[in-house]
Amino acid sequence: MYFTFFLHLCTGGLPGPVLFGFAIDHSCLLWENKCDSSTGACLYYDNHQMAWLLMAVCAACKVGNIACGFLSWRMCIYRDGKQNSRPTAVEYMLSLDNAANGQTGGNYGSTESIVNEDQRDQAMSASNPAAEDRTSDL
Repeated sequence: MYFTFFLHLCTGGLPGPVLFGFAIDHSCLLWENKCDSSTGACLYYDNHQMAWLLMAVCAACKVGNIACGFLSWRMCIYRDGKQNSRPTAVEYMLSLDNAANGQTGGNYGSTESIVNEDQRDQAMSASNPAAEDRTSDL
């Protein structure tokens, strides 16, 4: 959990301020000179250049966001395609039943009773008295 938080912090929390700080510093026209010959704060900005740089940073982040979203969407489709090829629980139990001549080896009973219970549960969940009242003629 802490590793995931650290990863999110590094990928989402740190690059934003660094990129925006670079854009603001790059648009400075006049830096303050201190007595010890070091540079201080910016005294005068090129507002037009700053606006374009900040928009470029936002656009680059949006393009990266769209690319990551598209990549995760493609990976989800790939994963779902792989999972659809796996048998369902009932199909798996039936395959065990056929391989073991009717003995599943578990405490769940015979496969036929499991299939019958599954079909009964599906039939019972389909009834909706509220929907039947709306469809009845008055």
